[in-house]
Amino acid sequence: MNSDFSLLEALVPDILKVFRQRYLVLEQISLNAPIGRRNVAQHLGLSERNVRTETEYLKELGLIEIKSFGMFLTEKGKKTLRDAAPFIDRLFNAGENEVKLAKRLGIDRTIIVPGDADLQDRVYQEMGEALSSALDLLLPLGHSIITVLGGQALANSAKYLSASLGNNRQLEFVPGRGALGENVATQSNTIVQEMAAQTHGTYKALYLPEQVSAAAYRSLIRESSISDVLQDISQSDAVIHGIGLAQEMAKRRGYDSIKLSELREKKAVTECFGCFFDDQGKIVDRITQVGLQFENLKKIPYIFAFACGSKKAAAIKAYMPNAPRQTWLITDEGASNMILKRK
Repeated sequence: MNSDFSLLEALVPDILKVFRQRYLVLEQISLNAPIGRRNVAQHLGLSERNVRTETEYLKELGLIEIKSFGMFLTEKGKKTLRDAAPFIDRLFNAGENEVKLAKRLGIDRTIIVPGDADLQDRVYQEMGEALSSALDLLLPLGHSIITVLGGQALANSAKYLSASLGNNRQLEFVPGRGALGENVATQSNTIVQEMAAQTHGTYKALYLPEQVSAAAYRSLIRESSISDVLQDISQSDAVIHGIGLAQEMAKRRGYDSIKLSELREKKAVTECFGCFFDDQGKIVDRITQVGLQFENLKKIPYIFAFACGSKKAAAIKAYMPNAPRQTWLITDEGASNMILKRK
């Protein structure tokens, strides 16, 4: 971001957020016209009240028409959207490959850091700093709830969040799932503590197994300490999650050799939120887990998928057909180059 943008952000901290939000509303109307406010809200993870305010303003500017059958862009709106696209890319420092990758994956934005995490540990610092900058850009001032799911990449990068992220913000970090029962350092509970410490925020813990029976799940969610965390998760302003390799995550969840073989037969490639996906993005297996549910992800305003290393390329590509549009992927050249090379 150049000095002019930095000055604008310093004087009017929310201006970039408002600009980006109105651009995304225009984009959704353009892509899906005629479309109603509710569908726009669902696509963008915004409240209907927020979308109503924005669309009324866009109508006053002559950029959209609102009819009983839905909203659509005027000629002025179409021109404004075309003219704003390169500005949006420049505003958010999107390089050519970042724009290509976002379009290829069908998501809002990608951030690509140099290197390959499979070969260079320094990539995790770059990833952490990129995540910190993205959160600083998008999160409003004041109180925000950030739900975090575990994983090695996030565990390696959490310590690189900037203390300045907490300036004029009250950040609350909550774990998006229970523990997997293995390496404590990579669990959500540990990562939220680290993120809170780095940003002078607060955190809550979810001390229970991630994978439980359906009966146990119904019982556990009635416990006050657990329901309190689940309530925060449901009100999250942002979610940060990893993208796992199917076989690796299945082993961590205690799958036996028979179930692992079944996963291979189903051609499972990746795992997110307790769901296993094949290379076409179809859910082929699922576990009952305590925490953030896959179906509720679209309601979250800001989503950050955090995955790096060339060996994660296939997993990233397999998950992305299911990623809400408002997802930002933070990755490295190792993974991005592999994805862009594939047709």
